[in-house]
Amino acid sequence: FHGGSGSSAEEIAEAVRNGVIKMNIDTDTQYAYSRSVADSVLTSYDGFLKIDGEVGNKKVYDPRSWGKKAESAMAARVVEATQQLGSAGNSISI
Repeated sequence: FHGGSGSSAEEIAEAVRNGVIKMNIDTDTQYAYSRSVADSVLTSYDGFLKIDGEVGNKKVYDPRSWGKKAESAMAARVVEATQQLGSAGNSISI
């Protein structure tokens, strides 16, 4: 179906039972990624941003630090979707 954003697990399960084999999850993966970035900024605000020309803590604001967390959050949402759709562990043979 067009998108799973806002659909409950039961609604997704019902769609699968009714033959749905594809679900768009772009909005969900964007949100998972962005939410992780926001969490990193908000929980380490002083290390992320300094006022009046000061420099924050590089270990905190370095994109390699928060980027890994964001990528993991996005990947977790993809795994969740494969589980919801019953395709976890399966691959398409061409």
